[in-house]
Amino acid sequence: MPNIGVTLWREYSDAARDVPGMLLGDADAGEHAADASALRFSERGARRVDLADHVDVRNGADFDLAVRQLSLVRELTRIGLSVRWVLECDDDFPVSLLQHLYPPTAVAQGDGGAARRWRDAYRFGSLLYRKGPGFVHVRDARTDGARRLTLGRPAHLDAVRALDRGAPRESISPTLANGFRKHRLVAEVGPYLWWLPFRLHRWPDTRG
Repeated sequence: MPNIGVTLWREYSDAARDVPGMLLGDADAGEHAADASALRFSERGARRVDLADHVDVRNGADFDLAVRQLSLVRELTRIGLSVRWVLECDDDFPVSLLQHLYPPTAVAQGDGGAARRWRDAYRFGSLLYRKGPGFVHVRDARTDGARRLTLGRPAHLDAVRALDRGAPRESISPTLANGFRKHRLVAEVGPYLWWLPFRLHRWPDTRG
């Protein structure tokens, strides 16, 4: 299984590259779950994470690696870290499904303007979920207004657990998979279905 190499920085901006002590060094997501790797990088003091390799979801790519890379980007986004990454995809890949993730520096698609449109559309927390006892509550604000969806059936919860790290398409009930597609909660990455929302890291303090 290919490793996911990253470079860790103490600050967000490119200007930090020239400041002594800002480079934390190279690291490896390895076989750790994406959420554990993201927290580990944060605990080391990282505020920006650069992916060493492009995320390639084109036909014939290593889709297992791509799903693990996307999961890492999702989890880094979730805890508020900046991510420097590049997406390589075919022209018919639905890039808009991913625009709740931290924007990539480049998207190899179509007219070359996909990365700019992504940056313009990006709003942190536009697609997230929280998990309670016996339910998952999804909030989707990717378009005007905010849609809310509560999943409470055991089959739904089992599917979310499987899809969080990517699951073979045939392992998910067609009825559930089609429901998730209808609500734009999954992306198809080769033979995998992958859960798009990220779990809310912490509730904001509104005590003012």
